[in-house]
Amino acid sequence: MKRTVFRNLSLLALTLGFVLVSAAYGKDNETQFTGVIESLPNTAGFIGDWKVSGRTVHVTSTTRIEQEDGAVAVGATVKIEGTTRSDNSIDAQEIDVKEAAENENENETKFMGTIESLPAAPGFIGDWRVGGRTIHVSTTTKINTEEGPVAVGAFVEIEGTLRADGSMDASKIEVESNVNGNDGRDELNGVIESLPNTPGFIGDWKVSGRTVHVTAATIIDQENGPVVVGASVEVKGTSHPDGSIDATKIEIKKASSDTGGSPDEGQSAKVIGMIQSLPTSPNLVGDWMIDNRIVHVTSSTKLKAEHGAFALGTRVKAKGLKLADGSLVATKIQVAD
Repeated sequence: MKRTVFRNLSLLALTLGFVLVSAAYGKDNETQFTGVIESLPNTAGFIGDWKVSGRTVHVTSTTRIEQEDGAVAVGATVKIEGTTRSDNSIDAQEIDVKEAAENENENETKFMGTIESLPAAPGFIGDWRVGGRTIHVSTTTKINTEEGPVAVGAFVEIEGTLRADGSMDASKIEVESNVNGNDGRDELNGVIESLPNTPGFIGDWKVSGRTVHVTAATIIDQENGPVVVGASVEVKGTSHPDGSIDATKIEIKKASSDTGGSPDEGQSAKVIGMIQSLPTSPNLVGDWMIDNRIVHVTSSTKLKAEHGAFALGTRVKAKGLKLADGSLVATKIQVAD
């Protein structure tokens, strides 16, 4: 009997020890680390091993790289979140450039030329040939196609960092000309006369007598006011023979002079609370319910999920413009700390 009790107590102690060690290890395995980039891999998207303040940082295609405060370059200060391996290296989940390298501008350049060849990968990620030069395009490269599509023969302006071999890591590419010439690309300035009663305003709008087809891919810029009947807008897109336009971008130029009787409609507003419902669309465009308030999410809404995924019960902060019915057109939603 005593032997059995002793054995059970020993097993309990071992189990508790294992749990405590596992918990400690799991906690220690997660890390946040700030340092200076000492070396980078010579690959598209900087995938591979980085050296940051003496530590090896493993970067993959799933690592989120934020470059709002500067470009990825040797000498830049970065904050890294990830998991630590037994050799003290880090598997990076997110890298945020906090301060640009002092010599960053020395290697930055602009280059204009005609696209000679393109990779077959989705999003044109890979090596382009432009004006006789190799251009490395990654998932972080911003590509602006307002003036025309990406295609062989199109004239583009490229911003990026030169490599020793004369190739460029592109941070931004802007199409300057439409290779197909006048293929129906159009611009319309007018006043919104009617809107669809759908999440994200997806559907057919009427702008100064013309039908404007809006999809989930349409960029809607509401910095100067909300999407409401009476607002002045600039529409860019492709026209059809019937005069209608497939909108690629709509920018509110002037808020409606008659906002429907709500004195604070179109004013900046904020909602902080739990997500109570979400749309079923893959990109979450549509109507959310946050803290008993309807929040309209469009294709131009910035969704920031650094601190967790968007899900029912998640606490979030939403900023945007208030509508007459009390709902909010969100310009930004982020998961609360």
